[in-house]
Amino acid sequence: MGAQTKVLQKGKITIPAKIRERLGISEGDYLRLEIIGNKLVLFPPKTVPDPTELLNGLAEGVPLEESIKKELRKAASDRLERKLSRSRK
Repeated sequence: MGAQTKVLQKGKITIPAKIRERLGISEGDYLRLEIIGNKLVLFPPKTVPDPTELLNGLAEGVPLEESIKKELRKAASDRLERKLSRSRK
């Protein structure tokens, strides 16, 4: 879904109603803006950019040797290796 909008005085823009409805954006909501590459990206309310970061610290007393991202990659890699080794037999 794409749309075009005009930049008004003081940098104001209007987000078309269909896009606001689809993303659950209401008057008074705060949006997060980020520049990713050469693109301006708007994140609607309640958007979790990196869900794995929310997991950090949930399990108190469970030490993590590596970051959560590394742990997840390692677990996925190990699972893939197990599947591949079964298919080679």
